[in-house]
Amino acid sequence: MTAHGHIPDEWLVSYAAGALSDAQALLVATHVDYHPGLKARVAEAEAIGGALLEGVAPKPMKTDAFDDLMARIDMLPDDEEAPAPPSAAERGLDTDIPPVLADYLGRRLDDMNWRLMGPGMRQCRLAKGKDGECLWLLRARGGTVMPMHDHRGTEFTLVLRGSYHVGDQQFTPGLLEIAASDLKDHQPMIDEGEDCICLVITEAPIRIHSLLGRMVQPFIGL
Repeated sequence: MTAHGHIPDEWLVSYAAGALSDAQALLVATHVDYHPGLKARVAEAEAIGGALLEGVAPKPMKTDAFDDLMARIDMLPDDEEAPAPPSAAERGLDTDIPPVLADYLGRRLDDMNWRLMGPGMRQCRLAKGKDGECLWLLRARGGTVMPMHDHRGTEFTLVLRGSYHVGDQQFTPGLLEIAASDLKDHQPMIDEGEDCICLVITEAPIRIHSLLGRMVQPFIGL
């Protein structure tokens, strides 16, 4: 797990370099939007990458490259003040989650296609990646105890609404739990009150301890 629920610096560097999968990049961008300090670190990583590029020897260009560029510029329409894009509220999207995620979802969290996952739990699958990676949303009722499970791959859980705890660690909106592939007996507990909604990436299906959980897992697809 990460200290204080923040993404490690090496992930920020990979994000700035464009080296993450689409799902990972979305999760990191959403997480970073909650924390000004992380935004500053991403900017630093991007600046370092830009400085490194300045030291790369330039490749020769075609002799007519400049003329071609100027011709393309001449074809552009005259500059006009672009209208401000409509706000999330004007587009009917949630305003309590980062815009990058609201834009990706294209609808409010309450309007997503939630499917039953288990007692007190629903899920909405968003995308499948390479090697079993899955991006999905989890919605769990306050007071729900999640099934105890182990991991075949790393699991990333970013809280969007509500909160949950694992042992003495509590995760609230904007905080990220990273459960490593060697973590055993993982059992988050949803805090009482409002539903807890999380953006989750699993690298591989989890290993649920209970027989009932293992029986329904093929129907859940996670």
